Amino acid sequence: MGLFDKLRSKGETYDGQGDERSGLIDNIFVNLERGCLVHRYPYDNLSTRAKVTVQEGQQMVFMSEGQYSDLFLPGQYTLSTNNIPFLERLVNLPYGGSSAFKTALYVINTTRQRLAGDDAGWGVGLTIRDYTLGDEGMTIKVGAYGSYEFRIINAIAFIREYMGTLHEMYLVDFCSEFTSAVSQRVVTAINRYFSKNRTGITEINNYLTEVADFARREMNEYFEDYGLELTKFDIDGINPHEDDPNYQRIIAQQSEAASMDLESRAMARKRQREGYSYQQERQLDVMQTAAANEGMAGSMMGAGMGMGMGMGIGGMMGQQMGSVAQGSMQAAPVAPPPVAPPMQVYVYLNNQQAGPYDMPILQQLASQGILTAQTLVWRAGMPAWAAAGTVAELQSLFAPVPPPVPPVPPVL
Repeated sequence: MGLFDKLRSKGETYDGQGDERSGLIDNIFVNLERGCLVHRYPYDNLSTRAKVTVQEGQQMVFMSEGQYSDLFLPGQYTLSTNNIPFLERLVNLPYGGSSAFKTALYVINTTRQRLAGDDAGWGVGLTIRDYTLGDEGMTIKVGAYGSYEFRIINAIAFIREYMGTLHEMYLVDFCSEFTSAVSQRVVTAINRYFSKNRTGITEINNYLTEVADFARREMNEYFEDYGLELTKFDIDGINPHEDDPNYQRIIAQQSEAASMDLESRAMARKRQREGYSYQQERQLDVMQTAAANEGMAGSMMGAGMGMGMGMGIGGMMGQQMGSVAQGSMQAAPVAPPPVAPPMQVYVYLNNQQAGPYDMPILQQLASQGILTAQTLVWRAGMPAWAAAGTVAELQSLFAPVPPPVPPVPPVL
């Protein structure tokens, strides 16, 4: 039976009776009707001197004694035993004469074919495995749809595998079954694409052209055995079922991730405007926690001091490496002196040493009342710990705030 179910013949069997069959056919030229894929030439009393014209977009196949004998490509031919091998088995020509022979002649349309209207496309429902939430994946119900074009590339294979003894085949009849075959094969192709590339369902519509090319190549490996080629295969959409619970899980998680990303970007812009970094913000959080809970102060202050020392060591190493690199370079014009590193101050709170902290952090501590003028501090160059209010560089943090403006008496 081949790939498709056979349709009943729309042609007739000519038996050579009637006046229209008298004489020999010596000129074979066929104009196919619109939408006709294959047409069997109705006459079989052909002359061995007949002229055969195959137009562009056509092929002709001769069948003799139940077998396919010759394939004619576009061009003009003269039937003779000199250039048509199968004629030698059919006729014995007298010298300079001609004779009749009987054979089946098929004319095949090899142009691209595409249905129009509501029957022009294909559509399937399938279940794919999505890997958005993990390597194991989850099944999601989707619907896919699109369109296609095809053509006959091997006339003999198409007639042998599909036509059989039928006389005619039209596009509308053929595509009703060919579309079903395409739909069956595209389900497998789409599933293979998801498994191979692990593309998420929420982004698959960005790759429809790539999926379509993948499916067309896979299906052509199958259809070429029937003399067919998908010249164009389009996927217009692969859409999940909105009520599928696994799809809803994916949407919920992606919405949460998008919200967190927006919040993170907003915080980064805020830090940039106010002139501090994420690391400084975390140091401030540690100080606030320590000030609110003296039981945790020891461990947190120690951790804060360790972080500060690490930052200080990193800065010193960076300066030393920069000096080595500068020393290895050739003499260059005198550069301006390096900018002095920011002041780093240790703070004594809750009977623990913390820091060092730079000026933006100290300003925030002072504004929240954690750092006062009486809080003991120390920085490089100081002989001993001293009250913050006595350190010249910190006195601006405790500048007196002017009293509120007294009410102005009304003018009489």
